[in-house]
Amino acid sequence: MSSQGRRLGSAVAGRLRYLALALPIVVIHNFIHEATHYLLAAACGERVLEFQFLTNWLGTSQVIYASPVAARTGAHWLLIAWTPSMVTTGLGYLFYVSRRRWQGTGTVGACALYAGFFFLLIDPLYLGVLSVLVGGDIGAAAAVGWSPWIVRACVVPVLIINAGLVRRWMREARVAQDCAPRTSFTSGS
Repeated sequence: MSSQGRRLGSAVAGRLRYLALALPIVVIHNFIHEATHYLLAAACGERVLEFQFLTNWLGTSQVIYASPVAARTGAHWLLIAWTPSMVTTGLGYLFYVSRRRWQGTGTVGACALYAGFFFLLIDPLYLGVLSVLVGGDIGAAAAVGWSPWIVRACVVPVLIINAGLVRRWMREARVAQDCAPRTSFTSGS
């Protein structure tokens, strides 16, 4: 095999390693988000019929409530629907503010960066943009008579700010990696 072929194989293996790190983080994010829906529904006295976790090829999950959508009124539905997004995004901010602690730690640093990426971006992207296509938690706005477009207008700036934070973090991580001391191991005296 040529040296170019070995380099390409090494690059692909390195990318797959990071994918293997990212997948568990996405699953953890998903679990925290859906478990928060479940716990808040129980705390608000709303009966849950099912907790579906990673039920399709997209890896999505869902909490099925006993109350039909048309019967969901009151501010507690905002709490049930939107607090999970605030929790996961808040965890993303915690990863971000502690980012320097993880720089230069190899795999742990990569995991922290991926966690920050997913926790800062997934829910604002979902509520602010993807909900136009797939609905979902944004529908809770109807429980208090709000337009989902008002909510999206509030969430999209959060997404933009968070994307800037992730970009900055990635740039800092790249600089830290470039500035890290290089060590070489040689045998002999």
